[in-house]
Amino acid sequence: MKEIILASKSPRRHELLNLLGIDHKVIPCKEDEKEVKNNNAEYDESIQITSIEEQILEVAKQKVYCVEKLLPKDGTDYLIIGADTIVVIEDEIIGKPKSSDDAVLMLQKIMGHIHDVFTGLFILDTKTGSSFTGIEKTRVSMLLPSLNKIKAYIQAENVLDKAGAYAIQGKGAAFIDWIDGCFYNVMGLPLSKIVSLLEQAGYEYLK
Repeated sequence: MKEIILASKSPRRHELLNLLGIDHKVIPCKEDEKEVKNNNAEYDESIQITSIEEQILEVAKQKVYCVEKLLPKDGTDYLIIGADTIVVIEDEIIGKPKSSDDAVLMLQKIMGHIHDVFTGLFILDTKTGSSFTGIEKTRVSMLLPSLNKIKAYIQAENVLDKAGAYAIQGKGAAFIDWIDGCFYNVMGLPLSKIVSLLEQAGYEYLK
């Protein structure tokens, strides 16, 4: 029996795996996410669009191997899931805001425009050493509210732990014009993609 480990402290990813009915344990990497990204020498927030996929996969991979070191070496077959989600607009990566003021600037940049949400997924089978990777991209168009409305939104919802400084599943839904692609990807975990990768890794879903 394979034991699923989610290498993330994101409550949304935990909730989404629960939504699928996938039993799992949450063991986040003890390193700060910024440190994980800093350990990847290629991670650069001014990168070109063609290298985004490699970079988010590398960050997801580092999260997984960080957690693998914490697991007991008792022969248990673990499947460790790592994920990294970013927002991209006009070839610029938009990560998580550092402050409320930073969140205002982020939202002013993406609201009224179309942006892309990328999630890189990396799954490691600790017994075989095999890895399984995937990328999901969702295009999002946002409305352009007033500056006062943006500031009110930031006060009403915790956005500091969210790429792009908004929550599509929360009050931020009021500012979504349309999306093209997986809704759950914008939340941080594309569900059909994660099930497909887990099944490739030998996990039996709904059996």
